[in-house]
Amino acid sequence: MPALALMATMLLLFSSPLFALLPAQALPPEQQRQQQQDGGQLEIKNSDYTFVDSDGMLNIVGVVNNKGTVPLSVTMGLDVQGKTLQEQLYGRVIYPGKGAPFKFQVPQGTEVSGRPYVLEAREVRQPFYDTLVLNYTNMAVGEERVLSGTVRNDGPFAMHNITVYASVHSEDMTNLDSVRSNTIPVLAPGEEAGFVAAPDPAVKANVYYYSCAGIDPDAPISTLPTGDGKFIAYDLTTVAKVSGLRYDNSTDSISFGIKHYNPAGGPAVLKFAQLAKNQTVAVMLDGSAYESAKVAMDGRTVQVDLFIPPGDHEVQVQGVRTIPEFPLAYLGLAAAFAAAVALARQKKTSKKQGSV
Repeated sequence: MPALALMATMLLLFSSPLFALLPAQALPPEQQRQQQQDGGQLEIKNSDYTFVDSDGMLNIVGVVNNKGTVPLSVTMGLDVQGKTLQEQLYGRVIYPGKGAPFKFQVPQGTEVSGRPYVLEAREVRQPFYDTLVLNYTNMAVGEERVLSGTVRNDGPFAMHNITVYASVHSEDMTNLDSVRSNTIPVLAPGEEAGFVAAPDPAVKANVYYYSCAGIDPDAPISTLPTGDGKFIAYDLTTVAKVSGLRYDNSTDSISFGIKHYNPAGGPAVLKFAQLAKNQTVAVMLDGSAYESAKVAMDGRTVQVDLFIPPGDHEVQVQGVRTIPEFPLAYLGLAAAFAAAVALARQKKTSKKQGSV
C-alpha cells in the first residue's frame, strides 16, 4: 500500500466562480513550458501511462497544479501531426494550492509529438467561495472501482450543474485516468446529493484509489437572501478565499471572512445597489471601523474598495438597504449630538418664557 492515508474520509471545501473570467495577458506556450520547468506557478504532472479505450482512442492523462498566488483558467495543448489539440482542465478554475486533471483522446495511429503542455493560462479575478462541501473516501469502490461520495451546499444560494472530478491511480501510484462524475442539476442551500465517477473500463481492473478531487459547478446568480423573501444583488471581486458570505438583517450588513492569496495582502471590491441618495455605508474590519476603506456612490451603485491585510479577517459592510448599525463610537457621537440639540432647545424655550 502506498504511504498515503488512503482509508481516511476526506472532507474538503470547494467553491464556485460567481463572475465572468477577466483575461490577463497569456504567456506563449514555450515560455509557459519553461516556467513550469523552472518551478513557476504551474506544475504539470504528465502520466507515463496511456491506454486505448473501446472506441480505439489513445488516452493521455495528467494533472496541473497551481503553485502561484492567483486563480488560473488553463488550456492544455498537445501537438499531433502538424496541428495542436486543445483541452480544458476538468476544473475550469484552479486556485492557489489546488490542481485539476486533464485528458486527451487521440485516434489510434495518430502521430503524437511530445507531451501535453500549457497552451494558455489566464488569471481569474474572482474569489474562492467555501460553499460546497465534498465528502468522499478516496478508495475505489465496488466491482466498477468507482469514486463515490456526497456534495453539500453550505452557501446562501443554489448551485447548478455540479460535477466532481478526480485523478485515478493504481496501487503503485501510477496515474491511470481522469474522471468526471454525473451532473447534479441543482443543489439548494442546505441540500446534499450523492455522486459517482467511474473510470474507463479499459483501466478498471487496475484502479485502486483517487486523488486531486474537486468540484466544477456553473456560476450561480450573485444574490444573497435577506430573510424576508427578498434578495440583494452584489458583486465581489478579489483574488482571495472567502467564507461565510451572508446578509445579516439585524445589522443590515453583508459579512464574510476573507484571506487574500497574496502573502502581502491585496484589494477587494464589493458592489451593490444604491437605494437612497443619502445612504450611509460603514465598513468594519475585525470588529472595528475600517477608516482606510473607500466608499463611492454614483446614484445607482455603491462601490466599496478596501485593502485586505495579510492573514484571516472578517469584513462587515453596513447600510446595505437601510441605516447601518453604527459602531459604538458613532453611537456615542450621535447621542452626544442629540443631547446638545435638546439642551439648546431647552435654553431657547426658557428664554422665551422669561420674556413673556
